[in-house]
Amino acid sequence: MKDLIYPIKIIAEVNVENSSALKIKSYPQIGLSEPNLCTIKKGGYIIVDFGMEYVGGIRLLSRHGSQKVRIRTGESVMEACSELGENGSCNDHSLRDITVMVPDYSDNSYFKTGFRFARVDNLSDQDFTLKSLILVSDEADLEQVGSFECDDPVINKIFSTAVRTLKLNAQNGVLYDGIKRDRLVWVGDLHPEVLAYTCLFDDYSYVVNSLEYSIESTPLPQWMNNGFPSYSMWFLLIFCDYVFHSNDQTFFEKHKDYVYKTAIQVSNLVDDEGKLNLGFVFLDWPSTTFPDKGINGVVALCVKSLTAVCDMLCGYDCTGIRCKINLLKAYYDKPCDYKQGAALRIYASLNQSADVITLGGAKGFSTFMSYYLLDAVAKEYGAEKSNELLKEYYGKMLDLGATTFFEDFDIEWARNADRIDKVTDPDKIDVHGSKGDFCYKGYRHSLCHGWASGPIQYLIKRVAGINAEDFGCKKISVKPDLGGLKYVKVKFPTPYGVVKVECDKDGLKKAELPKGVELVK
Repeated sequence: MKDLIYPIKIIAEVNVENSSALKIKSYPQIGLSEPNLCTIKKGGYIIVDFGMEYVGGIRLLSRHGSQKVRIRTGESVMEACSELGENGSCNDHSLRDITVMVPDYSDNSYFKTGFRFARVDNLSDQDFTLKSLILVSDEADLEQVGSFECDDPVINKIFSTAVRTLKLNAQNGVLYDGIKRDRLVWVGDLHPEVLAYTCLFDDYSYVVNSLEYSIESTPLPQWMNNGFPSYSMWFLLIFCDYVFHSNDQTFFEKHKDYVYKTAIQVSNLVDDEGKLNLGFVFLDWPSTTFPDKGINGVVALCVKSLTAVCDMLCGYDCTGIRCKINLLKAYYDKPCDYKQGAALRIYASLNQSADVITLGGAKGFSTFMSYYLLDAVAKEYGAEKSNELLKEYYGKMLDLGATTFFEDFDIEWARNADRIDKVTDPDKIDVHGSKGDFCYKGYRHSLCHGWASGPIQYLIKRVAGINAEDFGCKKISVKPDLGGLKYVKVKFPTPYGVVKVECDKDGLKKAELPKGVELVK
């Protein structure tokens, strides 16, 4: 769905006349006589704000062109002003910094990337005139069916921002990892996206296409994403979760043999003592610096995914797989002192306390693991504590001007940091250019990453307490834990229609169920 978005604000301008013309929503057609033009003089530039993060490109309608023009986009103002190579600034995976010749009487479009801000520099000796500087949005034409509303405006804002983050990453018929840079189907990153997606949409094509593509591009005995055993574990879990929610028997029958063989291959990584032997231990980026901690999370993922497969593939002999699951549990019986690993251990019902997760509040959280972290805390301490952590962690990104959620975020980065929607003050920290880690340092850091949508399923599945109890959501349970909220109103999509639920601090108050869906205790 391509929408035309006009600038809502001029961030900065140098040697520019009539910049306000660019904010006018004029008819997008260049003509021989244009009475209201913005002029960028020699050496001049303009920086505009489109108000929110979008996925798409820039469209220039120029009257007097034949000029050499540089166009830059940015997820932050400072990225839009950066030089390539400066603090990680790059054109990796998608162009966002180009120099072009713009003709007279022209209407041309550039880029397909993720951004909120654009900067245009006139590099020629003559004046450059623009009728319009438009963002052409290329958002997926998906109807949002699921929703969450409560009495806390910050939590409502976190939910809606997570929804926007996920929806922007629904591209090319699949679920991307990020719209500026990692526009790939990373199976290891897909699980939180799929959980969120099935809470919002009843068009499952983006999930199916993502899995179909991953299977097609990974003939056995290869591991998913070119060599990640842990990502094949994520694949198994995604497959089982999707089939359980949708009861898509056509998809299940088509791929059940592949799933079984993958599960056998994964179980063969477990030796007779119960040790998981991986050539490359990868849970998330932070754990790569201490794989002895990361292995705990991968073990939990292995247990969770293999158990899901055994429970689903009733017609297959899973005796050997279940034996390996038991060996894993016995060998790795000690709790983990790494937050993300601890969260996954609790998710897999292994021996683990959430104490390590709550230590220091949201410090050490990651956007990728946010759902598992929040759910683990709520499971042990109740949703009031995890709601506090949700607001502490995601609320900090909102305070910095985020309209989508980041690839990663550490609350320590917010200390003395300036907002991303302005030129950084000299006594403040440019949080985009100076923070980040591993492969996402500085401006290379994606500020719209699909895996950051964890608040969606946390709020619907844990706080509102809506969960499927049978294939295809034929049976639904509602066990709310509002965690100090006064009320929640939720819509939850199922293959049979939309479940509508209202709860307050005393529990479920109202439930509307489509035909074919039963409410169970």
